[in-house]
Amino acid sequence: MALAQKSKQQELKRPANAKTASAVSIADAKATFSSLITRVEAKRLPITILRRGVPVAQITPIEQPNLASGYGWMRGTVQELGDIIGPTGVEWEAGDE
Repeated sequence: MALAQKSKQQELKRPANAKTASAVSIADAKATFSSLITRVEAKRLPITILRRGVPVAQITPIEQPNLASGYGWMRGTVQELGDIIGPTGVEWEAGDE
C-alpha cells in the first residue's frame, strides 16, 4: 500500500509538461543527487526541485557545442616550402669546440 501511495504522490508532483521535465522533493534530491545529475545528462531534460510541492529550483542540462574531431583539424593550413629531409647546404659547427 505504501508503495502505491508513494508512486501516486510522485505522479502528482510531476508538472503539466511531464514529457519534458520531472520533479522531485528537496529530500529526494538530496538523497539521490548524483543519480539526478546522471539522468539530466543522459536524457537532456530538466528536473524541477520542489519544496512542499512548490517549485524552487531546476537542474537543467548545459548545451554542449558539437565538437569536431581533433583529427585533421589543421588540414590545408600548413605549406611545405621545400625538401625538409635533404641536406640544406649549410655546415654545422656544433660540438667542434
